[in-house]
Amino acid sequence: MKKIKRALLLLTVFSMLAAVISGCGADTKDAADADGKITVSVGLWPDKDTEPKSYERMENLRTSFMEENPDINIVPDTWKFDIQTFMPKAEAGTLPTIYRAFFTEASKIMEFGYAADITDAIKENGYYGKMNDYLYSNISKNDRVYLLPYEMYSLGLLINMNLFREAGLVNENDEPIIPKTFEELRETAKTIHEKTGKAGFVFPTAENGGGWNFMPLAWSYGTTFMEQKDGNWVSTFNSESCTDALKLLRDMKWEDDSLPANTKVNNEEVIKLIGTDQAAMAFAHPGQLNSLVNSYGMDRNDIALAQMPSGPEKHVTLMGGSFYVIEPNATKEQINAALKWIEFTGFSPDIDDEGKERYRQTMETKREQDADIIGIFDITVWNEKATSQSFKRELTNEFRNIPEKNVKSYNDNKENIEYQVEEPVCAQDLYSVLDRCIQEVLTNKNADCATILETANSDFQNNFLDYEN
Repeated sequence: MKKIKRALLLLTVFSMLAAVISGCGADTKDAADADGKITVSVGLWPDKDTEPKSYERMENLRTSFMEENPDINIVPDTWKFDIQTFMPKAEAGTLPTIYRAFFTEASKIMEFGYAADITDAIKENGYYGKMNDYLYSNISKNDRVYLLPYEMYSLGLLINMNLFREAGLVNENDEPIIPKTFEELRETAKTIHEKTGKAGFVFPTAENGGGWNFMPLAWSYGTTFMEQKDGNWVSTFNSESCTDALKLLRDMKWEDDSLPANTKVNNEEVIKLIGTDQAAMAFAHPGQLNSLVNSYGMDRNDIALAQMPSGPEKHVTLMGGSFYVIEPNATKEQINAALKWIEFTGFSPDIDDEGKERYRQTMETKREQDADIIGIFDITVWNEKATSQSFKRELTNEFRNIPEKNVKSYNDNKENIEYQVEEPVCAQDLYSVLDRCIQEVLTNKNADCATILETANSDFQNNFLDYEN
């Protein structure tokens, strides 16, 4: 019965999409403007008021690009991918020509037909065969490519050096004494709270941030969240290993008092607590760190990023990222123009002298604007066949503005940690379910972790996975 409901749901969605495409797609996404130029709207454009430096940089790129490509008109669109607004925009045919989406949404976007087939275009542009091998299974369907990877990231351990110094947790070279295991992280957090009165560790609990951050912690204890059995997805996190991972957070809260008093915290609030010297450690990826400087005025010398600690079963971290998507009604001309724009902004496996100069100018602008942290190396979307990576690494070192010693643990020795991708189906739904589990143990001193996870496991199966099967 659930499979029939699922089929009917898909049929309904596809019918609505077909009606939208035939009825209004051409009206909302004209390929050319009044001057005959190819129109490409670009999503996630920085807001002029809230992100003035990023806005200025993007407007300068837009001006330069259109000067070099007078037949293309780049139209800014501030829409940012959001699960709640995505479906209505997709069904109405009002998505930007280029938008970005999370790894977790890739299969849905391809399944529902919300991305253009870009296989021929990326082959013509020399991208094919130069991307990280893992990515092909996530950006293609039936041997056709629909998505273009924008970035890949991995979670690490963000450290506030001010609080580490105050707690005596730095060596003679002012390097943080990094916890290597989760048990060491607990002890470090406890020490910081005892010596500074501030939270030693902060963990999100809201807006899916808790579940997302919980992944590498639970994986490191040996947890699997779902398995495929006889073609069906089965929820499997009602386990002793997951219980032990959740108990760690409970014990840090109620036994050590090393977590913040506020238990309703999203990812942005986590960064705020670190940036205002209210918490010493949190999980984060490099893209989250710029806000420490831009929003909270944190000195770069006081920021450190280390590898994720290891657990009793694994040394693992979460690998995520986002994709460029070209909307499905885009013409061949728009697809090619979109790829030109993407390459112009610095996304390309190979780089010529002109591209090198443009990338250098971008780095100089970043340094002048002093808005971005430069000097952290994350995992890359390209493989060894791409020629742009060594050049960009050299330039990153040249323009570095964060002490190398503060990020050495994160940058180096990437081969000694396992990178695990987000769960294959219903990942965002799983995060929401886990948020509630974490909230419960952080607000109820007598919460039974095993019982909470047993209920959550059943809810996730009945309310989400069964509809995928």
